[in-house]
Amino acid sequence: MARKDRLQYAGYYHVINRGVERRKVFLHPDDFEQFMQYVGTMLETYGITLHSYCLMTNHYHLLLQTHQENLSEAMKYLNGHYSMYFNRKYKCSGHLWKGRFSSYYLYDELHAWSVAKYIERNPIQAHMVKTVDAYAYQSFYQWKNKEAYYALLSKSMIHDMTLQEYGEYISHTLEEDLLSQIYTSPKIIEVEGKMKVLYKRIETFFEEDKDIDRNNNIKKAYKYGYTKTEIARFVGLSSKSIGNVLKNIDN
Repeated sequence: MARKDRLQYAGYYHVINRGVERRKVFLHPDDFEQFMQYVGTMLETYGITLHSYCLMTNHYHLLLQTHQENLSEAMKYLNGHYSMYFNRKYKCSGHLWKGRFSSYYLYDELHAWSVAKYIERNPIQAHMVKTVDAYAYQSFYQWKNKEAYYALLSKSMIHDMTLQEYGEYISHTLEEDLLSQIYTSPKIIEVEGKMKVLYKRIETFFEEDKDIDRNNNIKKAYKYGYTKTEIARFVGLSSKSIGNVLKNIDN
């Protein structure tokens, strides 16, 4: 079976890749450095913005913003070149990464801010450090200490905050509702032969309360592109009940 085409729309992406069988992919400080050199070349070559990152021992997180439909090409360059470097240095053969890479297309900049916090807090969640400024291989550390790869963050949205503001922002844990949205992406549907990205989350149609103006909001969500089943699951009704509401959709 052919692999499903990867989403390539320009926008924000949370990109992750892990070592095969969760093996370590960074064994020495030089490995982290080499990977970031490849990141720098990737950003320049493919016109991509790096907003935040964290390199763990057996995986990495990148918050990227593409401006063309070229994410797959860029990641092929990054993963391929680092894999060749690693195998040559450590005299290995075979696959370094568990797969191509995982990418999550983000809803908007607000979603990207949550992902940035999640990425920066990865070493804390893994109990590797106790504070957000104590792990060297992440964006906040680079910014705070003006380290070698700080320049790669020159166009990052994190500079919309001061260093102190950003440090305080990532020092607090993500709220549960935001944490649950980290690994989510907008739904994509086809409308009259064209692809449409549903940037509005289904809950935005029911912001005040699920029961206030419920029927009208159900109609709006359905017209926007959400299915009866998706709406029914969210509001806690049966699909048949949603269908009854939608019978008069044009009225």
